[in-house]
Amino acid sequence: MPFASLPAIVSTIASTAPAAISTTATAAPGLMSTLSTVAVNTITNLALSAALSLLQPQVGQGGRTFEWVIDPDGPIPFAGGTVGVAGSIIHRDTYGPDLMYYGVPTVLSGAGPIDGYVSYQADEETVTLDGNGMVTSGEYAGELWFKTTLGTQPDTALANPTGLKNSATLPGWTSAHKLSGKAAFLPVMGENSKQTAFPTGEIKPLITFRGLKLWDPRLDSTWPGGSGACRLNDPATWVYSDNPILWALKWSLGLWEGPTLKGAPAHGSSTDYQVGGIGAKLSGIDVPAFVSAANISDANGWTVSAYPNTDDDKAQVLDAFLQAGGCIYAQRAGKISCIQRAAPRTSIVTISAADTAGPIEIDTASSRIDRINTIRPRYWSPDHRWQMTAMPEISPAAYVADDNGEKRPRGVDFPFVSNSTQAGQLAALQIANTREGIAGTIPLKPHLQRIKPGDAFTIDEEGFVLDGLKCLCLNTDYDPATGIVRVSFVSETDGKYAYALGLTPDPPETQVLTPTDYTVSPPAVGEWTSVGGSITGDDGAVVPAVVLTGAVDNDTADLAIFEYRRVGATDWTPAGTESPEIERKQLIGLAPGDWEVAVSYRRDRRTSARTILDPVTLGPSTASTFVDQGDLAVLDEADTANITPNAVTNYAATSTMGAQTLTGTTPKKIGQVTYVSLGGRLEIKPNFFMTIWHPTAGGIDATIEIKRGGGNIYSQTFNAINGDLLQGWQTPTVVETLAAGTYTYEAWVTLSNGGAAAQEVSSFTISVREEKR
Repeated sequence: MPFASLPAIVSTIASTAPAAISTTATAAPGLMSTLSTVAVNTITNLALSAALSLLQPQVGQGGRTFEWVIDPDGPIPFAGGTVGVAGSIIHRDTYGPDLMYYGVPTVLSGAGPIDGYVSYQADEETVTLDGNGMVTSGEYAGELWFKTTLGTQPDTALANPTGLKNSATLPGWTSAHKLSGKAAFLPVMGENSKQTAFPTGEIKPLITFRGLKLWDPRLDSTWPGGSGACRLNDPATWVYSDNPILWALKWSLGLWEGPTLKGAPAHGSSTDYQVGGIGAKLSGIDVPAFVSAANISDANGWTVSAYPNTDDDKAQVLDAFLQAGGCIYAQRAGKISCIQRAAPRTSIVTISAADTAGPIEIDTASSRIDRINTIRPRYWSPDHRWQMTAMPEISPAAYVADDNGEKRPRGVDFPFVSNSTQAGQLAALQIANTREGIAGTIPLKPHLQRIKPGDAFTIDEEGFVLDGLKCLCLNTDYDPATGIVRVSFVSETDGKYAYALGLTPDPPETQVLTPTDYTVSPPAVGEWTSVGGSITGDDGAVVPAVVLTGAVDNDTADLAIFEYRRVGATDWTPAGTESPEIERKQLIGLAPGDWEVAVSYRRDRRTSARTILDPVTLGPSTASTFVDQGDLAVLDEADTANITPNAVTNYAATSTMGAQTLTGTTPKKIGQVTYVSLGGRLEIKPNFFMTIWHPTAGGIDATIEIKRGGGNIYSQTFNAINGDLLQGWQTPTVVETLAAGTYTYEAWVTLSNGGAAAQEVSSFTISVREEKR
């Protein structure tokens, strides 16, 4: 039958189509400018979450692109890579003798020209054409024509086929209906006299073609590292490419039309205008990041088949291009950038604790909601009439086993991917990315500002929980006031890439934090020995001493701790904390009797159990309590009777192990002890190491005092002259008998002037022992 019964909308389309095209183009610049800003701001906020969760761009690719679209005010589509679509009808009408012809001008892509046509289908049958566009094969041979244009800028109107009866031409379609920048085709159906040529009415066309050309910086010798004649400002030099990342770059630069620059970016032009994409200036795009990622897409054999339009969210379209190339959106120094997650990367720097500028914030495990083990992918399948098609789920058995055998599936569309193998590889990578177990933020000092999004770095700090972790920088936040840069990162497991690309059968294990074991073993039996002996001073006086010898045979120990007590006592008295290099230590000033010493080790803030050495027995001293200690001169002596060890009924002590700085001529209280006496004879004994050095002439005096209740009960003065050094252990002792009661004893040191370069005491202990009557 003749094509006479057309919907009422046909006349409307015919009368408004040229105006609709013009209106869309004219309105584009302002609209694109607004959407460009919104798109960039939106994906900036999504950059970090995109690295840790599934990337699922929301674009209109899932629509019925294999069917004709009839909408005079519809969006402009753009073809990236090789695609197969039916197109958007801009006019249609019947004409010729007995209305036997039916013509339908249809736009395939804006921002042309496209690279070329691949094949034509009518009702799912691939057909061949002659030079006039007439079908020469299949059911519609001799009765169907396809006329095409590439969409050059400028271009001519679609021409009617020649040789139609009575030289029939499509009404409402003249040479004035130019489609500059619009790749289009005109199918003309010619019904025969028997009305058997098209028994089901209009055909269902599907045109497969290679999409728009683009600027490839790698082929531009004016671009760093490029080689070739491809130039951004000259579309005549552009090349066809189905590289998904180069298309992400093209989309970021914007899609343009106009008679002057003919598709090149035309910011500020009065004749050319942006019709699609984001439209950022070249200076606002991190081109090297796109080039690097494009090379990886080529190496992986990944391509793009995309058909976005002006109704799609521009940020989502950019995400879809990046998804097809295994990348995520990022910003770098305020520029549009991307981070490739499609191949291992080399760590550019090793970071230690010395490089950090504050505490590290760590998220120790990926969210259970985001951490999946199964993806059910869909892709844009050419083998299924270019429809979104489901493929077998990707479900690594090792990940399912890690999740207690429970599948955690998620459906993910890859709308710009037309290859099932590529879709499967990208799905496997997305699963692995959601299972990266460690993420956080690390503040770094100014010299590490060179770390940028997409860079890898390694943490190297022995004993730190992240030691040896390879990290991927996702974002940086620079503080110009301090120079500190806060780096957001996620763990980076290189093994996932070989698995996703099918090079290894099993995925890598998920990285998790393993807390450092800070426990430290105690000294082994025999590692230290104690011997009871004595020390003889220059004056011939003999003082009892416990001599400890050994070595710290534990690489994890930071300190060696020494303590002592009388045999049979419960509490330990500190005798000093030393570095692991110590091999000999003397304990002097102990009263005669049986003593035991304990040695323990410390690591970080944990201390091992004590190793108690064999008891030693000390004899009586043959001198006063004050013993010549090298450079110290003894000016006064106070005879005190020895207290028989077995007669001791009670004991109290306090200690301060750290160094205390003296205060010159101001008396310095270096410690005190409070004791409840039963009315026996008391022995009060401070024990400390004193260092005083007076570098200039004139000398300095150091006075040691013991006070009870604020009153002085003991005083001794030492003198250093013309640069002498007063250094040594001090054990002044006072013995007195008091009535039962509570007494507080204090030790004080006073200097005669403030000119000492070194003036401190350390390892202070003050004790009180009580003897039976």
